[in-house]
Amino acid sequence: MTIFRKTRAEINLLHLENNLNEILNLAGPDRFVCPMIKANAYGHGAVQVAKTILKNKIIPLGVALIEEALELRQAGIKSNILVFSDFDHRGSKSIIEAQLTPVISDFNQLRMLEKNVDKEIAVHIKLNTGMNRRGFNEHDIGELIHFFNSQVKIKIQGLLSHFHSAYQIENEKSSALAQLKLFSDYADHFKKFEIIPHILNSDAIAVMSKKNILNSELEILFKKQSWGFRPGLMLYGYHDQNIKSEMQLYPVMNFKSVVVGIQKIKTGESVSYNATWVAKRNSMIAIVSAGYADGVHRAMSNKGFAFINNQKVSIVGNICMDYLMLDVTDLKSDALVDADVVFFSDSKLNQSAVEFAAAAGTISYEALTSVSSRVNRIYTKEKL
Repeated sequence: MTIFRKTRAEINLLHLENNLNEILNLAGPDRFVCPMIKANAYGHGAVQVAKTILKNKIIPLGVALIEEALELRQAGIKSNILVFSDFDHRGSKSIIEAQLTPVISDFNQLRMLEKNVDKEIAVHIKLNTGMNRRGFNEHDIGELIHFFNSQVKIKIQGLLSHFHSAYQIENEKSSALAQLKLFSDYADHFKKFEIIPHILNSDAIAVMSKKNILNSELEILFKKQSWGFRPGLMLYGYHDQNIKSEMQLYPVMNFKSVVVGIQKIKTGESVSYNATWVAKRNSMIAIVSAGYADGVHRAMSNKGFAFINNQKVSIVGNICMDYLMLDVTDLKSDALVDADVVFFSDSKLNQSAVEFAAAAGTISYEALTSVSSRVNRIYTKEKL
């Protein structure tokens, strides 16, 4: 498709490869590693991200939806794909036909697979250790073991759980550490099946990378099993900022637009819908061709920032669906039309997705995944 608008997400594939290799180096050659590329690879483009990952190493990929997995299959991705979503009778047939690996959270899903499967299929079982969202509970373990003991076609390959506060795992009194202990106990029940246990997400991986882990009990637990990695946000360059990780990660996405016009307004005049911003002086307002339909949340109106020529400028007035306005009165340049506007980037001269998201009272995950499909993805390989 011909692109006419300059609002874009620049995806640096060298940064992606660097982050992947940091994860793989920490994992070692034998550990289960399943990069999460759900939600269009956290906004980065699932097909291109998948191809980049698999070019470096053939490993499983994780998605949330059957639809996401089928998109990858249609693009020629043949690697193992774990599907973490719920599914119905029709969905179970699609999983089987596309040779996907379902993550099972309840007995109803097992029964649907059992009805439809005609040859052996591997599954991963999700256990609830405190997230209290999806997954089997402790009282289900005996029945699960009985089910897999009696099965010929449905084979348990992996066992997993989900932290709710992994960034706290180093704290000896944290619920995250309690979750890992509980998962370790649960996994012991399934040893005879030679399962792959995986629970470590980006923040937990970042803690594991530290040279000096402050909690000796955690260090012992980390060494007890070759816990599988499920890196998500880390793959794209971020993890909890309070974790002093040894890993060298780089943000992969730069989210940018351009100035399409300038409005000179007088003291007392307003900007945008509902006149929520009124000029206290004669001002220059830059009109930018991006809005909340592109991923700049309306909640950032009169609170958020962008950067032009590495200079911080305020978003003023209500953000529109297709446009937003910046106060550029103090910029030392008259030639602003067609100038790049940076919402977030990998440069320390601008702001990260974390800082961008904070203006809307949200998190980097949402900032990245909110960059909509109408924003053109441009794939680059700029040197580190």
